[in-house]
Amino acid sequence: FPYTTLFRSGRFTATGGTNGVLSNNSTVAPNACGGSVTVTFYYVFDELPGGDSCMATFTVPNSPPVSLICPINTTAAACQTQAAVNAQFAAWLATVSGSGGCNGTITNNNTGAPAACGGSTTVTFTYTSSCAPLTTSCQATFTVAAPPTVILICPVNTTVAACQTQAAVNAQFAAWLA
Repeated sequence: FPYTTLFRSGRFTATGGTNGVLSNNSTVAPNACGGSVTVTFYYVFDELPGGDSCMATFTVPNSPPVSLICPINTTAAACQTQAAVNAQFAAWLATVSGSGGCNGTITNNNTGAPAACGGSTTVTFTYTSSCAPLTTSCQATFTVAAPPTVILICPVNTTVAACQTQAAVNAQFAAWLA
């Protein structure tokens, strides 16, 4: 009763013997995020009731570690247009990067750029993966500097002599305005 049990290229085969039956003890595949399962394969036939067996391992490598790099806290110059601030803010948002895990996506809770007249917006960035860690977060702040304090110095109340020519009054008034 010659028989042969083979395990080649991920496929279990057996030949020979009478009424041969192939089976294995596998119940579940390894986790898609990483792990392994060792399976025992059996071949039982009439001439060898105890059968023959071999073992093989099926492995899924662990998912790569998650890396989330937040934008650098940034301060934009004061006295720009809102459109300019919005453009700088959008470019800043795009500097976030994330990798690792499985099927990773980056989201944020952005509610809009700060006001061009000064203010700040803190944004939470979240990297979501289908493998642990499922979520990783970081925060960064985009600030628009406040404009300089307004200082207004009015001219001193002035009285000039009466009965001058209009040209003289005009010249004194122009000097006072300056």
